[in-house]
Amino acid sequence: MTSQQRKHHAARRVDDLITQRADSLNGFRNDFWKLMHVIRARTDILSPRRMVDNSVSVREVEQIVNACVRIACHRFSWKRSPFDWDVPASSPFVQLRSLVHHLFDDYPVPEFMTSVWWKAYPQQWEIDLYLYLAIGKGVRQFAKHSPLPLTRRMAALFMQAPDDLSPGAACRWSQVLALGGNERLARCLIDLPLLAEATSAEPFWETVIRFLIQYQPVSTVETAEIVKFIQDQRFEPAEQIWGCGAGSDPVQPDFSLRGRTLMSLRRHMANWRNDLIVKGYQPPVSLDPLDKPWQSCCIDAFRLEQDGIAWSIEELLTPRALKQEGARMQHCVAEYISYCKNRISSIWSMRMHQGELRKRILTIEVIPETKTIYQARGKLNRAPTESDMKILIRWAAQTGLKFRENI
Repeated sequence: MTSQQRKHHAARRVDDLITQRADSLNGFRNDFWKLMHVIRARTDILSPRRMVDNSVSVREVEQIVNACVRIACHRFSWKRSPFDWDVPASSPFVQLRSLVHHLFDDYPVPEFMTSVWWKAYPQQWEIDLYLYLAIGKGVRQFAKHSPLPLTRRMAALFMQAPDDLSPGAACRWSQVLALGGNERLARCLIDLPLLAEATSAEPFWETVIRFLIQYQPVSTVETAEIVKFIQDQRFEPAEQIWGCGAGSDPVQPDFSLRGRTLMSLRRHMANWRNDLIVKGYQPPVSLDPLDKPWQSCCIDAFRLEQDGIAWSIEELLTPRALKQEGARMQHCVAEYISYCKNRISSIWSMRMHQGELRKRILTIEVIPETKTIYQARGKLNRAPTESDMKILIRWAAQTGLKFRENI
């Protein structure tokens, strides 16, 4: 296909899409065509050339046309004519933002709010909020329609939210910062589908956010793990979390962070099955024996973030965990199952996270009775490196462990 043929094909696709959207409109069809006329006459946003050279994708063309449909459907909120629009020399979506501001704004509206016009599935409250701010109303006055109740501090931070956020994500952003959190934590929570926007259990999740702010987990990976663990325990069906036969109710529907520290939460995350058995919670009858945990020893796990690397040392508490450790590290730790069940030994795994990289570093044997690190071996039973030993020594100092001679 020649370049001219590709342009012709792209033009047909754009024209067909515009005609299809126009035919779906009734009372606002003329207003939609006004927008199309101005955009096509004064910009190359919908130019077939842009589609041919891939500077605008088919998806982006659909977003732009759908935005114009929504803008036309709110014709009665226009403050100015599209024919008076002063077009900036910039990218398509910057130009589209400029058009939105021109048509609707009597007062400045944050840039991130403009995305509601071209989102795939915007919520009505998002568009209503844009129009509310555009006439000079304060976001707190809109609070009864907002997914999160906004304090004065949250409202100020909301108006300053980054341009790439959705209104719902901007609410979460402002909440985290207003409670004393930093931008790193705010970004981490926004990146989690569960907390990207408001939930039906906001009072509870606020306690989680306050906990995360207070204790500051060492990495975004750990923060995500904590949020997922809490969601699983408090809200997801036990059958999905523990196994077939556990029932449809959550494992811990009353789970709370009250009285917990980060260390105690880490310990519970590693040992929750055993903790619940001790409290009288019966595991499902069909629980695979490989997943049946033994009692943990009273030694704290370890977390450290250093030079962009997150280190952890956690106890392995099921036969499956030992088998997986042995398979990944290519040594015989799976043979220690009976020793662990009888609490003669406890086995720990040292791991590191760096960006997307997750790696097992050492398998560690501890004698619980004497709190002695008896041995530590890497993959294929290699001896610990100097950097491995530095982490191991820090854990020992933190937990009161001692080393066997010639470890």
